[in-house]
Amino acid sequence: MPDNEILSEGLNRELAVMEILLSGKGARMAITLEEYIQSRTLMGASLDIIKQDLLTDLTEGGRIFGEFRRSISATAAGSVERTRDVGEISELGIFEKYRWAAVLVNTCPDCMARHGQVKTWDEWEAFGLPRTGQTVCREHCKCMLLPEETTELEPIQRKK
Repeated sequence: MPDNEILSEGLNRELAVMEILLSGKGARMAITLEEYIQSRTLMGASLDIIKQDLLTDLTEGGRIFGEFRRSISATAAGSVERTRDVGEISELGIFEKYRWAAVLVNTCPDCMARHGQVKTWDEWEAFGLPRTGQTVCREHCKCMLLPEETTELEPIQRKK
């Protein structure tokens, strides 16, 4: 049976984190659009040409809007996986210590260095949990924290 207090606290925290991440991505998108419009205007492009360029970028997933879509997608995927982690912890309970398990799908050097390290939950939160942006791979992270009792692991090869 899930621990409702852990579940509620974890989900509330995840909602707050997702709001911050999405707000930041929206702000970066606004800055990117402003830079593009200002630079194209200074180069002599008319507003109609700029509008057409931006519409083409939007429909074709170009440099500006494609990057924005990918960042939102990564944030959503990371949030779903962090929410899954919260559910799993509320179901299993809090263990004394957790071992970082690297998953070999585009694994970043930060995650490979963390593989096998053991810390308390509070220490991992301070150091950086998987998918929280504290590693090079940010929300793309596929690693997991497993209870320390889990035997020593080789990095996990996850099928795509």
